[in-house]
Amino acid sequence: MKNAQLITLGDITVYSPGVLMQTVKGLGDPQTTCPVDLIEFRLDPFAASTPHSHPATEIWRITSGYGQVITEDAALPIKAGDLVFLRPDRIHHLENLANEILSALSISWMATR
Repeated sequence: MKNAQLITLGDITVYSPGVLMQTVKGLGDPQTTCPVDLIEFRLDPFAASTPHSHPATEIWRITSGYGQVITEDAALPIKAGDLVFLRPDRIHHLENLANEILSALSISWMATR
């Protein structure tokens, strides 16, 4: 089947203490490219990611837990089921405020002009 392909995730890596990430390893066909970057990540209870920014636009689908996204202008409460839109080139990080793992799927892309 060429019109649908399974995507595989790479190894789990430590992004910062308490923060684990997996990136898309491949689509199974080296001739096929993916127009977005996919990352699955999780934060241990009461952990926080490192504040950072990047030129890509990003959407997170929170799959478990709850916490908050901290940006330069506010703190946004989040919980399982929420979708979060992050603008490019803005400093942000995620804090897990619970005694359970907070996990999410991130989809990001570079803007086209």
